[in-house]
Amino acid sequence: MNTDNNLLWIVTYAIVFLFIFLVTIIIFIIKSSRDKINIQNQKREIEEIANQKTILLKEIHHRVKNNLQLISGLLYLQSVKHKNDEITAMVNDSQKHINSIALMHEMLYRDETMSLVSMKKYLQELGSRLIQVSTKKNIDYQINIKDISLSTNYATTIGLMFNEMVTNSLKYAFIDGKKGVISVSLLEIKKDEYQFMYADNGVGFDIDSLSSEKTMGQKLIRMFAEEIEASIEVKNNNGLTYVFNFKNNNN
Repeated sequence: MNTDNNLLWIVTYAIVFLFIFLVTIIIFIIKSSRDKINIQNQKREIEEIANQKTILLKEIHHRVKNNLQLISGLLYLQSVKHKNDEITAMVNDSQKHINSIALMHEMLYRDETMSLVSMKKYLQELGSRLIQVSTKKNIDYQINIKDISLSTNYATTIGLMFNEMVTNSLKYAFIDGKKGVISVSLLEIKKDEYQFMYADNGVGFDIDSLSSEKTMGQKLIRMFAEEIEASIEVKNNNGLTYVFNFKNNNN
C-alpha cells in the first residue's frame, strides 16, 4: 500500500513539475514574441526617423544649392549693368566660387551618405564646368583620383582651391596657342593623410611672385590651404605644379 502511495505521489509531483515547466515555456514564448514585436516596432521607428532626417538633409542641401545659384544669377545681373571689365571679372570669379560650393551641395543631396563627397565625381564635374565656360577650347583635363570621399569642409576648401587654380591656368598659362593640359590627382599616401596635386603645362609662373603673394589668386589659394592645414609646394617646370599635403582630422 505504501508503495502504491509513493508511486502516486511521484506521479503527482511529475505531473505538477511538467505543468509548471510547460507554463514556464509558454510564458517565455509569449514574452519572447512580445519582445520581438517591440524590437521590430522600435526598429521601424528608428528607420522612419532616419528616413525623415535623410529627406530633411536632402531638402536642406537642395535649397542651399538653389539659393547659391540664385545669388550667382543676381551677381550676373548686376555685372551686365556695368561696362567696367575689372568689375565684370571680379563678379565672374565670385560666381565661380559660389558655383563650386553649389555643386558640392548638389552632389550631397544626390548621394546616399549625405555627409561625404566623392572627390573624383566632384572634381571631374567641377573641372569640366570651368573649362566649358572658358574661352580656351583646346584644353585636355586629366584626373587621377581613386575612391576617396571627404567631409564637406575638406571638399569645399579643395574645390575652392581647385577653382582658383583652374581659373588662373585658363587666364595666364595657355597663351602660345598650343594644346593645354590640366591634371589633378588626390592620393591617400598614409592612413588619413592625403596629397592633392594640380598641374598645367602652360608658360609657368615667377616663383618669386608666388612666394610674395602679389596676386589675389595666390593669396586665396594659400588662405584655403591654411583652412585644412595643408602644406604647399610649388614647382615651375614645364608648367606650374602645386602639391598640397594634409591630414583628414575629422576621422
